[in-house]
Amino acid sequence: MPYVVKEDIIAFVEETKNISQGTSGSFEINLFRDLIGNQLNASKASVISVAILNNSGEKVLMYNNPVAPGVSDILNIGSASNNEEGKISFEISIIQSRALSPGDLNVQITLIYSDFYPNAKTYTLPAFKIGQTIEVIDPDYPGTGGGTGGGTGTGGGTGTDGTSSLFLGSPQYVLEHIDLDLPSSAGKMSTNANNPSLVTEIIFRNLDSNLTRPIALENFLVNRMGTDKIQGVITLYSMDDPTFYCIYKILDWSRVDITSGNNDTDNSDGLKIEVALESVSNGPGVDETVWRIGDNITFQIDTHGITASSLKPSGILTYVDKNLQVQSATNGNGSPTGVHITYSPYYDSYVMVEVNGISVEVGDSLTESSVYFSSNNGATAVEIEAIRTGDQLIWNADVAGFELEAGDDINLIYEADVDEIR
Repeated sequence: MPYVVKEDIIAFVEETKNISQGTSGSFEINLFRDLIGNQLNASKASVISVAILNNSGEKVLMYNNPVAPGVSDILNIGSASNNEEGKISFEISIIQSRALSPGDLNVQITLIYSDFYPNAKTYTLPAFKIGQTIEVIDPDYPGTGGGTGGGTGTGGGTGTDGTSSLFLGSPQYVLEHIDLDLPSSAGKMSTNANNPSLVTEIIFRNLDSNLTRPIALENFLVNRMGTDKIQGVITLYSMDDPTFYCIYKILDWSRVDITSGNNDTDNSDGLKIEVALESVSNGPGVDETVWRIGDNITFQIDTHGITASSLKPSGILTYVDKNLQVQSATNGNGSPTGVHITYSPYYDSYVMVEVNGISVEVGDSLTESSVYFSSNNGATAVEIEAIRTGDQLIWNADVAGFELEAGDDINLIYEADVDEIR
């Protein structure tokens, strides 16, 4: 039962699972907070990503919630109504499994909370093994298994069209100019230099080589960077030599009206981003050092943990409902504690309850959890998403396994609207 821990977050799989190259497989991971069994409400995270790593620790597949089209595939989050709010799951498709190297199947999970105060909070959990990839020699896909006929390595070679399987479904462009001249047609792009360290501007046509708009980039620029003030990086990969890639911080962006007579958002127009180099791939296995006209290029967007310091949170952790005391001894299930919540939880988020310093499970049923909140002295339970100011904490001694005494300490840990607190 593999698991990893980062601060108060635990990722856990009940058992490892194997997948063969060229087959599909579904995987489930459970997320807990503080202790195994105390499910994390995964839907409250702004972004959750699961990266599949190769034997060198590099990302080969990504699954995100919310999904980033062209960059990641779908990551599913369980429903609270089925008591699976801490479960995340994804499916490795037949095509995707061909990008996997034989050996351990390792994943790395990242959770981003944009509403933490005073800055966004990012958890990047250590990589851990959830199964194994079984090697299959497939003559129709010579890149798998490191076989002959065009394979370029163990399990992660090239596909039938000669492009790396890592880039299947990613935006694809051809570098046409290195003087920032306007790209002439769909699938073309320009930079203002060929030396990675001198590249400060990049123009992409609004349609890539597959006549598909790079929605992940466009959505990030318009909504995340423009509206939410979230910063990010763009990594340019050489599809001809995937060992060569450059990581750029995105500084600013604008639309380019390439075809006059229409607006600047038409398919025949483009996007220009201003960038600053952060890193370039290096090592004895990297042959390329510059971008060249005619290079086939793709890219990925990464916003993990990079949030503008000026972003004002709407919900912050409260400190008022601490060291509250049980008013009278409890007696079995449905016992009122005399402890009331001061604020309505922000965005209907979860309330963590500590009894004498120990976390207990909060539910929305009369008899299935250690505690629940009620607006009528325990007669009915309030759903977790409907907890409001003044609701009382009700104790289920039969479920918890012990009674509370008058004077026992209660801590309520939750987020509330910043404007309500201040």
